[in-house]
Amino acid sequence: MLALALAAVVLGSMVVASAGVAAAQEDQSDAEVRIIHAVPDGPAVDVYVDDELVFEDVAYGEASDYQSVPEGTQTVTVTRANDSDTVVYEDEIAVESGQTTVAVGGEVAGDIAAVAPSDDAAPSDNESAVRLAHLAPDAPAVDVTVAETGDVLFDDVEFGNATEYETVPAGEYELEVRNATDDNDGEVVQTVNVTVEDGEAYTAVATGFLDTEEAPVDEQFTVEVYEDQTANDTE
Repeated sequence: MLALALAAVVLGSMVVASAGVAAAQEDQSDAEVRIIHAVPDGPAVDVYVDDELVFEDVAYGEASDYQSVPEGTQTVTVTRANDSDTVVYEDEIAVESGQTTVAVGGEVAGDIAAVAPSDDAAPSDNESAVRLAHLAPDAPAVDVTVAETGDVLFDDVEFGNATEYETVPAGEYELEVRNATDDNDGEVVQTVNVTVEDGEAYTAVATGFLDTEEAPVDEQFTVEVYEDQTANDTE
């Protein structure tokens, strides 16, 4: 229970940066924020802001919708999903304007990591933007290459880190996730097929466990791809 509470606190502390209320005062700037739950053995959570339920029953592998959040300090409470009496985190958090994805991964009884990159990609009409968040706790640093060409898309990405956006032509890709090496030719640990569209942006999240026999849950290493808002969406 202590480990669970600790994980929930870390999850909550990052989730909170993305939490918000539906309506803002006219003299306040708004933030557009969402959360991605990438803790395989973590519980589903509800998030309240100033006693208002904002994110409900966000489970492993899910990305919440973006919510409009008034800029400023908010009181945030994180509970187990559908159990408002079991409070695992509560604090006041400053929310800044802009678009943000908060992704939390790792393992309840081990390392928990969170990334909160800005969703600031502005791809042109004939390209796509893609980034990688490495949140798989027992995976080494990884390179990501394009299977067909061998081109390196991401280089030496360590657990708990997110890359900047890279632009690519729209289309279908088979990507190879490799153990990171100097020559980007390490063992392929996973392949993922991705389709990206013109003018869109995506976050690819590495999650799960390479060694499921030693893992607390049977959630294998995978790469999930989520469509992001872009800077173009707010223009």
